[in-house]
Amino acid sequence: MAEPTQTQRTPTTPSAYAYCAWHKGVTRDVRLIQIEETGSGPGTGRQRFACHPCQITHGLVPLADR
Repeated sequence: MAEPTQTQRTPTTPSAYAYCAWHKGVTRDVRLIQIEETGSGPGTGRQRFACHPCQITHGLVPLADR
């Protein structure tokens, strides 16, 4: 039996786009930086995300890395 001549492609992970609160634009590869509480009770809070360049420029540390 003949060997395949094409290499298998690795599956690509879809990338998501989100709003960077620091440069105020839509970008990809953002990380959650902070959650601002907006009231009492569960599920009330505004999440603020930042892209990698803004993380470096503003010295932001993602919540997952703290």
